[in-house]
Amino acid sequence: MSNIKRLIVLILLGLISTAGASTEKYRLIWNSSPESSMTVAWCQTDGENPQVLYKEWSPEAGNAPLQTHGVDHETSYLTLNSKFARLTGLKPNTAYRFLIRDSNSEGPKFWFKTAPAGEGSFSFAAGGDSRNHRDARQRANRTAAKLRPLFICFGGDMISSPTTKSWSEWLDDWQLTTGEDGRMIPIIAARGNHEGKNDIHLLFDSPIPDDYYAVGFGNGFLRIYTLNSNITRGGSQGAWLAEDLAAHAGTKWKLAQYHHPFRPHQAGKPEQHAQYNAWAALFYQHGLDFAVECDSHVVKRTWPVRPSNEPGSDQGFIRDDEHGITFVGEGCWGAPLRRNDDDKEWTRASGSFNQINWICIDPEKAILRTILVDDSVEAESVRDTDPFALPRGMQIWEPESGSTVTLTPRADRGSPPPVLGSLVRLKIIAAKPKFESSTLIRIETAGEVPDDAVIRFTTDETEPTAKSTEYREPFNIDKSTTIRAALFQNGKVTTSPSSLKVIRVDQ
Repeated sequence: MSNIKRLIVLILLGLISTAGASTEKYRLIWNSSPESSMTVAWCQTDGENPQVLYKEWSPEAGNAPLQTHGVDHETSYLTLNSKFARLTGLKPNTAYRFLIRDSNSEGPKFWFKTAPAGEGSFSFAAGGDSRNHRDARQRANRTAAKLRPLFICFGGDMISSPTTKSWSEWLDDWQLTTGEDGRMIPIIAARGNHEGKNDIHLLFDSPIPDDYYAVGFGNGFLRIYTLNSNITRGGSQGAWLAEDLAAHAGTKWKLAQYHHPFRPHQAGKPEQHAQYNAWAALFYQHGLDFAVECDSHVVKRTWPVRPSNEPGSDQGFIRDDEHGITFVGEGCWGAPLRRNDDDKEWTRASGSFNQINWICIDPEKAILRTILVDDSVEAESVRDTDPFALPRGMQIWEPESGSTVTLTPRADRGSPPPVLGSLVRLKIIAAKPKFESSTLIRIETAGEVPDDAVIRFTTDETEPTAKSTEYREPFNIDKSTTIRAALFQNGKVTTSPSSLKVIRVDQ
């Protein structure tokens, strides 16, 4: 459909705000009970006493009564006045039509669909990093609308900087995820490093200001964990994650989304050792199926992996087709593309292009395909009668390892064996951290050190590399400096770098 025809359709559907409208920047949000609730959010520019008017919208509903719901929560951030109406008591797997009315105007008509109450069959989209290339971001949003997923998991870095202009443009562009028939797609939002500390909480009504939470679908069918990789991965967040995973041990499908990848596939990005230590074993032991990562602006798929330092492992993971976690990502929904120049032994495929992960899920299997956004501009839309079928013109990534990733439920494969190893931790110890002429330095390890691993260190305050001095025995230092050390295996760092500052006291 040409841009002129699309514009005409959107005007006829009332999807473009008119000059007298009091509401704009619409979005739907799921952060709990997707089978019976929906948060309707918008920005209010004028008018008073806004209300959401909604009703069932299906042939079976007939002349269903119109219901009204006022504003439950509102925020004022930058110059954006956001209103949130938290609709509850909805019927599962049901279409609802809605609009927003205030004292000045009546907004456009949209519709949404609630999630099934039990095991279901639906698709969802996942990705992130839409920062500052608006053309690419808009193409991705239009593609998402054509996929007609039940919801979108968005993994952060929506904008480049938390300004009124950046967020206004992003929210305006988000309107393109609404289908030509008015179907609006809910978002499950995670925080990236380019958002401000409170952006997601203020604009997307996240349950807590720290922006980590879980959304369960179908009474144990699917659970989505949204984590915050911009704060301490352990601590309160880690304790909550461990408790929630244990409490939902019987959930058939489990997925996590967060911003920073454990092991980036872009050489300029740091390894997330603290994140590995806090989350990797939890993910594996509690049967996580997929993890969607962002941040690096490249594309990757891994083979199923488990955390391990046994022979054959690479950067703390080893392939495990039976019980492992499949990691996908790492962007890019419109941010600047980067080189995929850091593959691992367990990388299934990598690339560099704008993409959306499209996951189709049912009780028997989950199928992931990667949509080539820039090559799908003229694609048709998914048909509601055949929601898993790739529509005409929609292009998918076809690496040598295969165009799809297919998983079966963990329950069909039995319980995973225990984690065989975790990253070794290093501790640098000075005989006297404050000294007069010199002090003896030793480096200790906690955990099982692989036979082919070496400790390397620096004394000039730089980060250790594979070419830094190898630690063999304690050594003396005679100047004020910061000593840094890390464990290396096959030329790659496999621990969080440790550091210690020592000070020479003038005599």
